[in-house]
Amino acid sequence: MVYRFFFCFMFLFSFGLNAQGNLQFNQVLVLNAQSGTQTVPAGKVWKITAQNTSGGIYFYNWSSNDLVTWSVNNPNPCNGATSGTSSVRQIRKRRCPTSNNALVLNGITTALSESGPFWLPAGTTVDILETVCFNTLSPNIPSGTPYYQEDRTDMSDIRSYHDCAGPIQAGAVSNSILVSVIEFNIVP
Repeated sequence: MVYRFFFCFMFLFSFGLNAQGNLQFNQVLVLNAQSGTQTVPAGKVWKITAQNTSGGIYFYNWSSNDLVTWSVNNPNPCNGATSGTSSVRQIRKRRCPTSNNALVLNGITTALSESGPFWLPAGTTVDILETVCFNTLSPNIPSGTPYYQEDRTDMSDIRSYHDCAGPIQAGAVSNSILVSVIEFNIVP
């Protein structure tokens, strides 16, 4: 058995094994759901090196406005005022669900937890699916309006604080994964 293996190895080695070409770095691409369907171009090879599965952040109404008195210990986050009062919207912030975020290669959905890298030959199609996520604030929070935020990006991490990042608009929130791709030219 060992002799057969050695004979086959020497036979192949004596004739030489020729690759179909060498790879030459071309560019780095970052894809997301907004990139649309991408196809690996002819004469190229893609190497998917990383996928990020974290979702976006969305805001939703918690309750009506509160009246807050600003002080040296609690300054207005929008303008720094240390006296006076303002109406402050109470909102919650949560991480968008990622259950439907996926990388789709030639129509086949891959598990995001699979380790890579993935090597893709010319002609392979790449789609990125995302879980739809929406800000549900009503009415919208205008720029310069402080808001009281209960942060629930992770259910074990609940923080409450005043913030001023406005404006926050109702509507769709970007929740796409990011895919890092290295593109190589095939050089004969």
